[in-house]
Amino acid sequence: MFATTFLGHQGWAFASETAFILVDPLLHEDFGHAQALDYRVYPPRALDHARMPAVDAIVLTHEHDDHFDIPSLALVARDVPIYLSARSSIAARGILETMGFTVHALEPGVPVKLGDLEVSPFTGDHVTVNCGDEWDTLPFLVRHTGGAGSFFSMVDISITEAHVEWVAARAMRPGLVGWTNNALDWTFMADYLNDRQDGTQQCFLNMGVGHKLVESLWGTPTAMLMCANGFSFRGASAWLDDRVFCVDMDAVCAMMSKLYRKETFVQARPGQTFTMVAGKLKQTSPCTPWLETAPVASWPSRQKTNATPVRDYLPATGRTTLADGELAVLAAQLDDFAGALVGGMVFRGLHSMLASETDRALTFMFALRDGAREHRFRYVPQACRFEPTELPREAVVAGFECWATDLAAVLRGDLGPIALTFGRSRLWNALPQRFHFDLFGELHRVSHPLRRPAATARTYERLWEAARSITPVIARRR
Repeated sequence: MFATTFLGHQGWAFASETAFILVDPLLHEDFGHAQALDYRVYPPRALDHARMPAVDAIVLTHEHDDHFDIPSLALVARDVPIYLSARSSIAARGILETMGFTVHALEPGVPVKLGDLEVSPFTGDHVTVNCGDEWDTLPFLVRHTGGAGSFFSMVDISITEAHVEWVAARAMRPGLVGWTNNALDWTFMADYLNDRQDGTQQCFLNMGVGHKLVESLWGTPTAMLMCANGFSFRGASAWLDDRVFCVDMDAVCAMMSKLYRKETFVQARPGQTFTMVAGKLKQTSPCTPWLETAPVASWPSRQKTNATPVRDYLPATGRTTLADGELAVLAAQLDDFAGALVGGMVFRGLHSMLASETDRALTFMFALRDGAREHRFRYVPQACRFEPTELPREAVVAGFECWATDLAAVLRGDLGPIALTFGRSRLWNALPQRFHFDLFGELHRVSHPLRRPAATARTYERLWEAARSITPVIARRR
């Protein structure tokens, strides 16, 4: 017997006769603490920690905080071994050891056996595919060594032929295949961005390409299970629920089912359990004794619409004004960032335009809110710095507006760049067809835990201090 239970967002539980393991579990309803974001698991669920089975191990595919959640891990008995992506930072391993866990490196290509379950981690293709900041993310295969079934997920990485060949070498035929939908609509951040009306269709096309790749190189999946984007917003950010989510995953599964009438496509719900026997899907249960999805009437609205007005935003730091001397420090931080931009995609974009294409300067600026004031810093690549300027926003091709306190926190490593995304910044771009102004990509690159392990360790220590009083209730299997 091989059973897969969806925990919510991108978390999974795997059970057999002799093993029970968790992968990327979110065990509290609230998460996103490292980014000062007020996420809640969506759809809502009822999770009874006391009734959860004892676990043999926890697998963490990478250290993004929707997968690597310190308050969730605080609920786990410290004698439960943790298998952490070997590509993750020393800060991640360090905080787990500080919490009292024994940490094992999950090495790409090296299977780990836990009872009659085998976990085979892979790696992303970071040469020919742009995987963003998913440097440490490990796609994985969990299979029952007796042949009962298997589960394969790319997590947040784009699938390639090599991935399917790798997984096919570990499992003769496909079992359950997890499919991740990370598509979001960011048009609320900028007037020049077009509303994503094609999100559902594009997701369907992408899933179809992935399905064809699996089918042609490995075989027909027993079922494809859609997940991710399993969060909603609360409080002052709740308006984003009707602006951000642009894919109807039930509709995508319906379209896939119409195209492949003999196959199974499911948008997974928390608690939903898929049981395989002898390589076949024998049962699908809507819930377990310890986890079920809340009634639909309790779900926050996620009806994609542009009717919900864009609201002004509060700072992630909770501070709207810089302290004395902080502006000078921020200016120095911006100059460090200017050096990191050289050779990056924003830099390349600026250097690929003709001066005759616009009457604006071929550069961008930060417009930083500081109380009632605004500080403007113009990027000057020839000097490899950001210079203070009194020029109006319209003088440059593009720009990025946010609270000065928030940008300072991101640049010194107290917050990750995603803290600036959901309703905490605005962009402008006069030449969107020519200039791809992905400043978030640059901020993610320079802010990754692999580049700033010391700053990341400070964040983890702060989160652990807040979670230290949590009593572990999830025991190790004996």
